[in-house]
Amino acid sequence: MHILSPAFVRRHSPYSLVFGLIVAFLSLSPSAHGQPANDPFASNGKSSAWAVTLGAGAAVRPTFEGSDRYFVSPVPLVSISYNDMISFDTSGLNAYWRNGSLQIGGGLTYNLGRLEGSNSVFTQGDERLNGLGNIPATAGLRAFANYKLGPVVLGATLTKYLADGNNGLLIDGLVEMPYQLGERTTLTGRLFATWADQSYMQTWFGVTAGQAVNSGYAIYQAESGIKNVGLGVNLRHQLGTNWMLSADARLTRLTGSADYSPITVSDVNTSFLAMLGYRF
Repeated sequence: MHILSPAFVRRHSPYSLVFGLIVAFLSLSPSAHGQPANDPFASNGKSSAWAVTLGAGAAVRPTFEGSDRYFVSPVPLVSISYNDMISFDTSGLNAYWRNGSLQIGGGLTYNLGRLEGSNSVFTQGDERLNGLGNIPATAGLRAFANYKLGPVVLGATLTKYLADGNNGLLIDGLVEMPYQLGERTTLTGRLFATWADQSYMQTWFGVTAGQAVNSGYAIYQAESGIKNVGLGVNLRHQLGTNWMLSADARLTRLTGSADYSPITVSDVNTSFLAMLGYRF
């Protein structure tokens, strides 16, 4: 289900580049933290238990949350599902159960962290973050639920990151409704909000005493609360039997401690993702 959480160049070994490609689409998608990327209530339209989509695209996003600068990255598209129970897509690895209007599940996701200095191919970064230190990449555990109320889909996701120095907790809420523009074109609008615990807010928006000395920012203690609210739109067009074109735009407004952080330059961020995929 499109819900909506994309990256220029440092040197990588072949192994780290392959690893980056594998995990990049886990964190560069406009999806919320953990929701399956495909419509959880749509049939795969295939007699086979397997549904596979491969492709590529490009994404534009801020150099960090609260930045007024943007960068572009290539984004691989991989979406694999089996028997409407297991999927691997832009949200990560999912296992779920569906009964009528209700879908519940859980899985693994990934966050690529943040760099001081400048961004890499896939990881956010900016020289204005110098002195704050890097935020490490991490795996994450999550649970999610979706409920279809007529044409409207209500979704919630809980994500817990696991790395030392990046172990915050997020709760995402979503209201989404598709509108059929034609036989092959679907426009989906969505409203979303994210609550973050104190650990996440301090990691991404706070400034410790040591960081204040190194960076020049004032000491800032970030608190838990609503991190952001926003709206998004997704346009999906079937180019033929197997080809699909998707474009996703999102406008996010930082709130609470994220808005008042001395790191935040702009409290309004936008992101855009366009992808071309082939369904086998």
